[in-house]
Amino acid sequence: MPGSIPDPVALASGIIDQEYPSLELLYRDFHSHPELSGQEQWTSGRLAQELQDAGYAVTRGVGGTGVVALLHNGEGPVLMIRADMDGLPVREETGLPYQSLVRMRDIRGCEVDVMHACGHDLHMTALIGAARTLIALTPSWRGTLMLIGQPSEESVSGAARMIADGLYARFARPDAAIALHVAPDLPDGCLGYREGLISAGGESLDVVVYGVGGHAAHPETTRDPVVLAAQIILALQTIVSREIAATEMAILTVAAVHGGSKHNAIPDEVTLQVNIRYFRESVRDQLLTAIRRVAEGIARSAGLPPDRLPGISILPESVPPVENDPELTGRVAAAFLRAYSPDRVRRVEPVTGSEDFGMFGKVDPPVPICYFRIGCGDGSRGFLHSSRFSPEPAIIRDASHALVVAALENLSMDGQQPHPRGE
Repeated sequence: MPGSIPDPVALASGIIDQEYPSLELLYRDFHSHPELSGQEQWTSGRLAQELQDAGYAVTRGVGGTGVVALLHNGEGPVLMIRADMDGLPVREETGLPYQSLVRMRDIRGCEVDVMHACGHDLHMTALIGAARTLIALTPSWRGTLMLIGQPSEESVSGAARMIADGLYARFARPDAAIALHVAPDLPDGCLGYREGLISAGGESLDVVVYGVGGHAAHPETTRDPVVLAAQIILALQTIVSREIAATEMAILTVAAVHGGSKHNAIPDEVTLQVNIRYFRESVRDQLLTAIRRVAEGIARSAGLPPDRLPGISILPESVPPVENDPELTGRVAAAFLRAYSPDRVRRVEPVTGSEDFGMFGKVDPPVPICYFRIGCGDGSRGFLHSSRFSPEPAIIRDASHALVVAALENLSMDGQQPHPRGE
């Protein structure tokens, strides 16, 4: 129609197509250079440079290695878009030509292989794709974009550190915050959303099982913590199956056992690394109470005195469930349904994985958040945290476009929605 306003959502597709060759190269670079949580020096530098080159005012070193990029485009709301930056201590086995060969020292000082096995390389690339597109579409929206490169998502600690470092006080307090995550259990390009609870809470615990060490030839003189640890591990498995209602979501995992150093020497202690997942805080409390009761009860039954009962500590790698703001999420979902065919937009069930994006909303007063998922799976590319996880790079197009659609829904244009639709 002559004189009609071009649809920025449609324009975004063309812009992203033009940018895609350079975005894929950027993705390969991110993928080839993963860094562990809290050590994202090269990654944050590359991300910051890309955002600066796109036209944003960039600050590095927020909450450690965090990146904040701002673009002011007139009066209007402040929208925050987050991408996480860290990799995992996983040895990559994808066989990709840009496969990671990186090795780093972890916080314990151990040298480990490092891989982007959770899609953070794709998240960052999509953020750049959206950043370039939204700056090209500035006539179609008003407000402030606040783009975040978050460190230490895998240790679920980076969001809290950025907030503690004055993220909202130093830069801007968002009216809304959005983020996406790749989803290998959804078809390529499919968008998954959910109002309210969308991601589980998680707690990581160290359970130190104390005993009385001694010679393996004289076990009667000891209180063997290895045996006690084995008994505790087996007993913990009955908590979920026999103490948590079947209608509740609860997962309890003993993921590592550390103790002893010689075949013929019974150690004084063994450490269990335990992880729990839950949807409701009451279930979390029930799990933690039961873990302590079981561990202490088994230690007492072995004759350990009160001062040698197991020590239990909750680690900083713990985070509450992610809960999307219903109104914000409903608007984002409606925008997706306008932009895409209905078969590409799905209301999904909560996932049992954990994520610290929700911490950006848990301030006073709360910031509305919307965390959604983008499909990258056909069953052949591995799952999250797998050494074979290899999403198709073309998902960058869909992820970038989805961020643009969600952003335009939240950035005002003279008090109206910034993307008119013709009927």
